[in-house]
Amino acid sequence: MTAKKTHEELVELLQAGKIGFLRFVMDGDSAEDYLEWCQTHGTDPSDESAEFYVEQTDIDQMDRQVMDDESYGVWN
Repeated sequence: MTAKKTHEELVELLQAGKIGFLRFVMDGDSAEDYLEWCQTHGTDPSDESAEFYVEQTDIDQMDRQVMDDESYGVWN
C-alpha cells in the first residue's frame, strides 16, 4: 500500500493531468464525504461528479474562511 499523498501533492498531480478528479477526491481526505454527497445527489462517483463536488466544496471552504476572517467587513 502506498503512503497517502498530501493535499498539495494531489493538487499538483491533478494540475499536471496525471490524475483525474475522481482519484483526486478518493485519494484525499474527503473520500467519505464525497461518496455521501454522491448518494445524496443521486449520482455515481465519476471524474465529472468529483470535479463538481470539488468546485462546490472549495467555494464553501472559501466562504467560511472569509467569514471567519476577523477583519471581514472592515475595509480601511
